[in-house]
Formats: sequence, C-alpha cells, structure tokens
Amino acid sequence: DTYYAVEEPTSLNTLEILPKLVQLGARAVKIEGRQRSPAYVAQVTRVWRDAIDLCTSERQRYSVRPAWMAELDKVAEGQQHTLGAYHRPWK
Repeated sequence: DTYYAVEEPTSLNTLEILPKLVQLGARAVKIEGRQRSPAYVAQVTRVWRDAIDLCTSERQRYSVRPAWMAELDKVAEGQQHTLGAYHRPWK
C-alpha cells in the first residue's frame, strides 16, 4: 500500500493547528513560493505573520480569524483548504 503524506500541497493550510505546532517545538514555517507570484508570497506571508504573532503572544486565545481565511481563499486552489495528512493519524 502506498501512502501519500501530502496530497494537496496547493491548498495545505495548517493555521488551525498552529498552537499545537508551536507547542511541539516548531520554529519555522515554509511558505511555498516556487512558481508563485511575489504578490501570492506577500499575501500568504502577511497572514502567517499575523497568525504567528497572535499565537506566540496569546496562545490561549488563538483562533483562526475569518479575515485570514478570506485572504488565503483569494489564492487557494478552488478556494479550498486542507490539513493534508495532519487530519488523520500517522501510520
């Protein structure tokens, strides 16, 4: 059986689990910019900067803001997001 950990990289969005990633020790986030416009990278980076700042300053009150999702919807394939492999147990 073949298992694909990341099935939809164009719409992978882990904002929902950002506090857990920070808790587990994540210290960096890769913003996929290859074959993307500078405007795309700037827009996604702005959202993530806001999310990371909120998460690190007020982790207990952190939640994904609708405005963030609206900004990411503008650049997501089909305006759909997924947690990819993060939504199911690891094998």
